[in-house]
Amino acid sequence: MTTRTLSSIPPSTTPRSVSMASPSPQPKRRVYLAGKMHGSGNWRLPLVPQLGVSPFGQPIDCGRFIFTGPHFVPFGGESHEWVGWHAGVGQHDSSPSWPAPVNSRPRWVVPGLCMEWIRESDLFFAWINATDCHATLLEPGWAHMLGKPVYMAFASRDLARQMWFARNCPRTTAHVHASPAEALDRALAWEVPFE
Repeated sequence: MTTRTLSSIPPSTTPRSVSMASPSPQPKRRVYLAGKMHGSGNWRLPLVPQLGVSPFGQPIDCGRFIFTGPHFVPFGGESHEWVGWHAGVGQHDSSPSWPAPVNSRPRWVVPGLCMEWIRESDLFFAWINATDCHATLLEPGWAHMLGKPVYMAFASRDLARQMWFARNCPRTTAHVHASPAEALDRALAWEVPFE
């Protein structure tokens, strides 16, 4: 019979070394950033600097998270909303003075693209700073349907109050924030209780 003493067991196999080991790094969250675009610009650009530069539809590594969508096609260096393009949408009223951007898609394709980008995410983030964000208000429903946790960030308490139904859905947390950047910081730190 061989007797083993604690000193004869390699250090890497002791229970103490297991508890002292550093935790494995968490994978980056894959985040869909829903929210209205305004003529004054796209609030996503400071958060996703490669948006409109990286290949259309491909996830973008933003350092702290992976951006899954929505993706936009830039148009002549102008804000895509200002010139009427959304998510690479080809408009029915294109004219020689405003031709469709390269790689633009027909309007009917865009909702399906957005749903796929939500499907690829593991966190749905919505920045709500206006009541007329009509397309944005559909997307949390898709996220719920796909079982995604939803972080709703409101620019004001009044907006949060008006959107009581959406902010009280399952797998949802909702907060008022001063900016999209502040809101995203909180969303990325959110310990989702049902993952």
